[in-house]
Amino acid sequence: MNELTCPSLGETWLNLVHLTITNGQPLQDEAVELLEARVGFPAQTEGDELIMRFGDHRMVAAMERVFFAEGDGMLGHEYASLMRGPEGRKDLADVISLLGKEPSSKRAVVTLCGQGGGKVPCVNVMQFLVRSDEVQTIYFARGQDAYKKFYADALCIARLARRVAEGVGRRAGKVTGFIGSSHVYNADRPAVAEFLSRGQWFLQHPRSKAVTV
Repeated sequence: MNELTCPSLGETWLNLVHLTITNGQPLQDEAVELLEARVGFPAQTEGDELIMRFGDHRMVAAMERVFFAEGDGMLGHEYASLMRGPEGRKDLADVISLLGKEPSSKRAVVTLCGQGGGKVPCVNVMQFLVRSDEVQTIYFARGQDAYKKFYADALCIARLARRVAEGVGRRAGKVTGFIGSSHVYNADRPAVAEFLSRGQWFLQHPRSKAVTV
């Protein structure tokens, strides 16, 4: 099954890349693609050593701009103005208000809709559920570049989860993602092979002191 849950986001990233390469199918001459991937990781992503060691800090910064600042940045698009909560807000205030009044609500959902012209956000829906006294977060992505962008997207989604959890006075629990198309581009295969080899070694040996992401 194309499903994995790991104790850290970094391990989820490493295993998603491996799963995509191993179980995916060729997508024309462009990439290898794994359909219907499901991932799980804790919303507490601070100090993830594997991401600090192997992630691209420029990509992390660029994705933070996509999620949290309006206006196109390095990646040429942004999500901040596209987010809409249950009352049409884009700042999570309506999500927090709803869960504060109705903790068991299933309607604390944020959608991201494109502005036409064929452009559709990679991340499309995020749902926040208070269950077992924690905020559980579920998202759907039409597609994610497993190697270059998944972890950067996930850091931002986890940050949103923690923001909602803080707003309702709960602990941020698990983040679960459903990815329609998890893919690795052929041009990145040499870098991916090195990442998988070095990443596995890194997980099996003592790591240095964690640094907050």
